Amino acid sequence: MEFDKEKYKVYKLPHPMLLHWIINPGLAFNELILGQRIPKVTLIDKTIDAPLMERQRIPCPECKAIHDARLWSKGNTFGHWFGLVCPECHGKIPCLWNITSLIVLALTFPLWIWLKIFGEAKWYEREKRRFSAVSTSGLPEAKKISWLKMGLSYGVIMFCIMALPQIFQGQLTPVGIAIQAGAWLCGGLAFGLIMKLFLNSKK
Repeated sequence: MEFDKEKYKVYKLPHPMLLHWIINPGLAFNELILGQRIPKVTLIDKTIDAPLMERQRIPCPECKAIHDARLWSKGNTFGHWFGLVCPECHGKIPCLWNITSLIVLALTFPLWIWLKIFGEAKWYEREKRRFSAVSTSGLPEAKKISWLKMGLSYGVIMFCIMALPQIFQGQLTPVGIAIQAGAWLCGGLAFGLIMKLFLNSKK
């Protein structure tokens, strides 16, 4: 699918933000539990003077429609376990997969395959109803990102994923736990600040 490069900047692999989504093990929680998915291709409208969140567009390779990314924000951010559905043609929009998510799915294949067989059709109909509700209420307004909340949430999730298994196995001393907690707190705050600067950027 070709895009107007005068109007759009194209974000696709190996863009750093997309690589981060693939590599970061903490984001497997977002994919597998929350159902948050990231499209393989995101367009940034260069002709609009607005924060990045208001300039993001998601193209559908099937019908060639280009959608405002805010369709998948707020109440419609989560629950997309089987992917993103185009509001126009109801086709599937290709999404990225986190490496850790793929490993977990491979190891738990006998469990989740039944959810796909018996639940995907109902999920698909639910997705279409969700877009109908969004088209009625209108697109949500973009708000400033709470970098502190985002950073703390990220730090806590990463601490749980990386440190808790070692704690349960008795591999960490109290000092080691404190070091891990401090490291993930600082890392989370740094991540939140970077995301705030990135998402609120107008360049």
